[in-house]
Amino acid sequence: PELPTDRAVAVTRAYVAAFFDQHLRGLPRPLLDGPSPANPEVHFQHR
Repeated sequence: PELPTDRAVAVTRAYVAAFFDQHLRGLPRPLLDGPSPANPEVHFQHR
């Protein structure tokens, strides 16, 4: 199923903000810890 544009934008903004908060500002962001029930459309890959 296709992700609605507004949902895609909201999810992208949340993860980008969490990334910069954690890596540039040093703030812990649990959103980046792994899969979230609030965002089931997001899949994590680890290398």
